[in-house]
Amino acid sequence: MIQIEYVLGFQEIDQTQVAVVGGKGAHLGELSQIEGISVPPGFCVTTSAFLRIMEDAPSIDDLLDRLSRLKPDDREAIRTLSAEIRQTIEGIAIPDDLATAITARSPGSASKPPMPFDPVRRRRTC
Repeated sequence: MIQIEYVLGFQEIDQTQVAVVGGKGAHLGELSQIEGISVPPGFCVTTSAFLRIMEDAPSIDDLLDRLSRLKPDDREAIRTLSAEIRQTIEGIAIPDDLATAITARSPGSASKPPMPFDPVRRRRTC
C-alpha cells in the first residue's frame, strides 16, 4: 500500500515537488538546503491533504461560479458572496489523522520542543 504524505518538512522538499507543495513551498524547500541561507524551520501541507479535505466538503463550485459572474463594481454583492464562500470553507472539517499530522509538525507541539521566539525580528529562531 502506498503511503500518502500530507505534511512535508522544508528539508524534504525540492524543486521537483511543485505539484505536491506549490511553488512557494518548493522554493522554501530548495532555499532551506542551501548552506548559508537561513530559512526558519517549517513545513508544507500537501495538495494530497487538500484533496482529502475537499472530497468530503460541500462543493463551493456553484458559489465560485456565481462570484465569477458578478460585475467588478458590485462590491456589496462580492462582499456578501465572498463571506458565504469563507463561511463554507471555514466549516469544512479536517479529518483527525490529517489534523494530527499537521499539528505534529507545528511549533510547540507535544512531539517536539517549541522553537525560541525572537520578539525583535518577530519570527522563530533556531
